[in-house]
Amino acid sequence: EEAQHADHDSREHARESHYFVDKRDGQWEPEIFNQFDGKPRYTFDMVNPIIDQVSGEMEERDFDIRVSPAGGNATKDTAQTFDGLVRNIENVSRATQVYNLSGKNMVTAGIDGWRVNHKYLDEMSFDQDLVIEPIGDYVNRVWFGPHEKPDASDARFCWVLTGMDPDEYKKEYPNRPAQEVGSDKSLTAYYYREDLTVIGEFFYILPERAEIAELSDGRVVEYDEDFRRAEDELAQDQVDEAGNIIEPGVTVIRKRSTKKHSVYTRLFDGGGWISDPRPSVFRNWLPIVPCYGNFKYYEDKVLYWGIVDKLMDSQRVYNYAQSRQIEEGALASRRKPILTQKQIEGYEEDWAELNTSIEPYILYNHDQDGAPPPGEIGGAQVNPGLKDIS
Repeated sequence: EEAQHADHDSREHARESHYFVDKRDGQWEPEIFNQFDGKPRYTFDMVNPIIDQVSGEMEERDFDIRVSPAGGNATKDTAQTFDGLVRNIENVSRATQVYNLSGKNMVTAGIDGWRVNHKYLDEMSFDQDLVIEPIGDYVNRVWFGPHEKPDASDARFCWVLTGMDPDEYKKEYPNRPAQEVGSDKSLTAYYYREDLTVIGEFFYILPERAEIAELSDGRVVEYDEDFRRAEDELAQDQVDEAGNIIEPGVTVIRKRSTKKHSVYTRLFDGGGWISDPRPSVFRNWLPIVPCYGNFKYYEDKVLYWGIVDKLMDSQRVYNYAQSRQIEEGALASRRKPILTQKQIEGYEEDWAELNTSIEPYILYNHDQDGAPPPGEIGGAQVNPGLKDIS
């Protein structure tokens, strides 16, 4: 609730931006839309083409991860190995689609993101890998703890909400009443949607004591139980059949105590914790990657905005003005002649076809009683100020 409250105003602006471009009639303010009831309420969308242009230019760029040696024990060969591993992760994850989707949502509302997950590649496999996954409805489902960097790499904890099918929830947690996690949304735009029970996953970084060791080959490793089991085997020299040393054994040169920062996760619902803490494979950084538009940290607050936020007012005014012009112009009643019955006697058919006739003139009877010739009333009179607005 504290994290939701701190970012509530920015999230509301982001939600309004999504409603503006996605919801039918979303480019009209509800109050003014109701005032136009029974009148033209047209949308002349000038915003979505701008979003498509900006996000399209982003999609044409080759956005992916590059690994380069950074000095010390780093080598070009090692960097190429890691680069290949990362590229494989992106290919398996179809990361380009994830990046493009998040990029377009960021352009629209100023915020989106994705997560890095650790999972089996398929149900019948023992192989595990890292995968880059999208987070649906990010603006309503992800919150970070305090952070000042645009990638949130300095955040110590975050929450990711997920919707579960109610039957699946009952099967998974049969002894718990379904209590979904609350939202900070002021309004819900869509009436027809899935009936889901919202639960959350809490990610947090926990400092832990650890021991590290520097090896004779220059590597620094964690001196844990797994390493101790293999320490004697690593220290043995590799020799050929003649007894010559092919590769010397690797031994521990020195050790020291330090802290490691492990990432843990825990599930919860509206009633409390529904799982025990579980360590993840991640260290130092949360596996959730935010994507901010126009990021700024000011007055102890993360600020961001998308392109729609600055186009909203002008688009709405354009819709109002154009709709009124159509009402007062194209949809206005035509000019109608005013005359007496005696003046059109014998020429009723000609006057009935007045609006479709191609004849250069139309006859009428001069009224001897002094009535003036037929005249015109009504017709479209468009407010010239509307043209200046549009």
